[in-house]
Amino acid sequence: MARCADCAFFFQVPEGEADFEPGKADCVTELKDQKGKYWLSKPVFETTETCPTFRQRS
Repeated sequence: MARCADCAFFFQVPEGEADFEPGKADCVTELKDQKGKYWLSKPVFETTETCPTFRQRS
């Protein structure tokens, strides 16, 4: 099964940041509505199973 670390929306938290933990990242997805584009971000770990928005990293 695919994991979050394989997703194009997976962005690792840099080591110097206050919320750094090994394997922690932000899942950042771009959405659109009638007003325009916006981004949603949620914390995930590289070993988390993927969600329905998973897109294979190229």
